Amino acid sequence: MKFLLKRAAVLCLNIPLVLFGIVASGQSNKLSSNNVNYGDGNKLPLLMPDNFDSFRLVSWRVEQGVPDEHNPLITPAMPWDAGGIMAHGTVIHDPIDGLWKAWQVSTPAEVRYEGLEARHESLRRLTYLESKDGVNWYRPMLPFVGWPGYDSTNIIFDLNSGGTAVYASVIVDTTKKEWPYEMFVLRSPKAAGMTNKVGHLPGPQEKLGTYRYRSKDGKGWELVEGPVAASIGGGADVSYVYREPDGSYMSYYKTYPKLRPGDRIITYDNNPRGGLRSIARRVSPDGSKWGNGNLVLARDWRDPDYAQFLELCPVKVNGGYVALVTYYDASIQTMSLQLAASRDGINWWRPDRRPALPNPPLGDYGGGMIWQMHHPIIKNDSMYVYYAGSEGLHGDFHDTRLQPQIKVGGELVSGIQKPTLPFNTALCRASWQSDRLWALVPSAGGPTLGEAVTRSENPAGGRLMVNVDVKNGGDFRAELLDRRGRPIPGFTAEDCQKITGDHHKIEMNWKGGKNAPSGAVKIRFILHRSFLYGYDWKAD
Repeated sequence: MKFLLKRAAVLCLNIPLVLFGIVASGQSNKLSSNNVNYGDGNKLPLLMPDNFDSFRLVSWRVEQGVPDEHNPLITPAMPWDAGGIMAHGTVIHDPIDGLWKAWQVSTPAEVRYEGLEARHESLRRLTYLESKDGVNWYRPMLPFVGWPGYDSTNIIFDLNSGGTAVYASVIVDTTKKEWPYEMFVLRSPKAAGMTNKVGHLPGPQEKLGTYRYRSKDGKGWELVEGPVAASIGGGADVSYVYREPDGSYMSYYKTYPKLRPGDRIITYDNNPRGGLRSIARRVSPDGSKWGNGNLVLARDWRDPDYAQFLELCPVKVNGGYVALVTYYDASIQTMSLQLAASRDGINWWRPDRRPALPNPPLGDYGGGMIWQMHHPIIKNDSMYVYYAGSEGLHGDFHDTRLQPQIKVGGELVSGIQKPTLPFNTALCRASWQSDRLWALVPSAGGPTLGEAVTRSENPAGGRLMVNVDVKNGGDFRAELLDRRGRPIPGFTAEDCQKITGDHHKIEMNWKGGKNAPSGAVKIRFILHRSFLYGYDWKAD
């Protein structure tokens, strides 16, 4: 079964469908904001290595996201968010009222950084934004929290309600008429210097704990329980929660496994736990009781020895998951996004280790760090990722107050661990073509051909559809093979009508016809200056 596109019944009548940020009736026509049916007859599947038996001179190309021309979408302007309109939250296109909504963290400004430790982590408040089009965002003034000189703000949780609030995972369930909004959020009274309580409930034993809320409108929230069993994330300060179609929950969170041979800690990295930040996963049948976590993404030998990962934010699609991974380069203190895919949410594959959303120059929004929101949003032909882009780095390693200094590469850098800098951020977004996230391409390029042979399938007389972009001077062909790997007469590469140009969905044709003959079980794709994004068999 192909990843991301087999015609599995994703929308079943009278069965709720969970789309991570949205739970809705299968009869709803508003699901496109968070789900793409790659097998809906309009789009073809993305590819994974297990689609294939063999490769010859081919490799994987990852498409880079396109930053929105309107970035930054909303910038710091109020005293409570002058230090950053941060992520650590959720953006959705709400199926209830059609508005785009964001629950995200805001911090006041730190103009003078006199000491060696910023205060922003103790000042993080959860705030709320809205937009009618996903581009032009505004701050609804809410009656819950005031500020000196302001009777109303867009603050949802002030520090006196349970300390700081980060990583708000908001899930909308349109089948729950009275309380359709649910939130899991990390609270820390200790970080804010408050009494260790969250509302009427006890505070977490560790620095942070996960608390569960519900809401009728997504603005006013009622505390339900917490800290939930096992404290999702195990005390880590990064944890997003998702709801599965069967009503169960899962969380991807940051963890610090023990150092392994080859791991290296950058001398000046703020890393009090002494490990390489990695991603683990926990599951729960009901959101209250959570099992033990399992490591799902960590540095491997293809990554630099200091590579780290902080967030894994997936969206469920037909046949599996697509995710953006927040990649932390501790050597230069930046964060960018990589693409990943999985069939089961446990075993993750990255098509390329280069960024799918790279950093612009330092000083621009995103030039230092890219912190992504809860999940990508797939709408129509695009996949959108909302993120907080920071102007600055995770930490400063040139500050001469950080002694001792180490000489490296013709300059001096800090020789000790240093604290994080204030996260001066603004809300941004980037987009991809939803059916063109990565492609199989010739690894040599130019006139050198690349080939890929699929695993055995049963086309049953179907017609082969491909999603392919052929560059000028190139062509794309395919031949059908029998069980012994022999080309079938009439359906060989020489019999194939070459494809040129750019096609999201085009039918292959041979001298023997368009329909796969009896005995055809494999495909050999022959790529000449061409990019293969997906394929599928279409029944007559």
